[in-house]
Amino acid sequence: MTASDAQIRSAITQVAADWYAAHRSGPLADADRAAFLAWLKASPIHIEEYLGVAALERTLSAATDDPSLSVDTLVEMARGDPNGGVVDLAGPQVSYPAPVRPPHRYWRSIAAACVGVVGIIIVWPMRDGHRVGGVKAYRTTHGEQGVWPLADGSTLHVNTDTAVTVRFSSTERLVEIEHGQVALAVAHDDGRPFRVHAGSTDTVAVGTEFDVYRRPDATLITVVTGQVAVSVGPFAPPRTADAGLSGGLRVVAGRQVRVVAGKLPSASEPTDLRETTAWLERKIVFEQRPLGAVADEFNRYNDKPFTIDDPALRRLPISGTFNAADTDSFAAFLESLDGVRVERLPTGFNVLNSQGKIGSAARIT
Repeated sequence: MTASDAQIRSAITQVAADWYAAHRSGPLADADRAAFLAWLKASPIHIEEYLGVAALERTLSAATDDPSLSVDTLVEMARGDPNGGVVDLAGPQVSYPAPVRPPHRYWRSIAAACVGVVGIIIVWPMRDGHRVGGVKAYRTTHGEQGVWPLADGSTLHVNTDTAVTVRFSSTERLVEIEHGQVALAVAHDDGRPFRVHAGSTDTVAVGTEFDVYRRPDATLITVVTGQVAVSVGPFAPPRTADAGLSGGLRVVAGRQVRVVAGKLPSASEPTDLRETTAWLERKIVFEQRPLGAVADEFNRYNDKPFTIDDPALRRLPISGTFNAADTDSFAAFLESLDGVRVERLPTGFNVLNSQGKIGSAARIT
């Protein structure tokens, strides 16, 4: 199991412990029960982890009062079909590790984690009388990325240098972006709108994949599938998800909205989804983008920055695809351009105009 797989598995265990605590507190409301079923069906790993948490106290029969969620039913959901009962959620997929550990080793590892699980149950408070995810903060440092399954079956991808808080209640699902970039694959829930708040901008989605990038100068909202409603200013949470889409600027798949200084444009614009979502694969894709903007993008992920002081160089349009961490290859590409010289220093790269005249647009594939 890789470090990323272990991180995902740990996050699933935390959510499973959360749901277990919810069932112990009493019957779930209809909306919460639907969210729990959606979470279970998202992956057989969810079912395995839920059963593991319940086995800690040997009180699986008390995990829920709903007879349709008996032990046999849960196991059957995990084993009943060739796909393991997994619902095909559109969009960026989480690569869940296969359950390869023998059962006796698995239960020993679960027992060893008992103290941590109990701590999770205590630390994550109840909200609105129903345990549906509570409040949890996610942070990534420079160059770091993360992916986490959420309690409702949605998936949260967090890009470099990002701070985000997730608040779930029985009436609303809220993601607040302090700074940085996230991509979300949203599970449909008619009773609870999914809202992303970034500065003065609110985005409401239903069963959608979209990207929100809160930058110092603007907030960018890009829709990959489905549609969202974008608004600015004071926000009154809608009573239902469909009501939330009735207001604001509608944005459909393949289009982007740029909110600058709290002002919503009159219409969305077409965008290259390859460029917007490339970070999910730790890549940088650019098509006729200014060199300065591409260098700034590389600098988001790396400790050795590219410095370009020459305005003409910064305006040079280039096209290509790179691994976000492969600064050496990008530097070699820049050295191949007419009139461009790269100084490789211990602290970074200086990109210089070597001939006083910059060549035409360049491309690498």
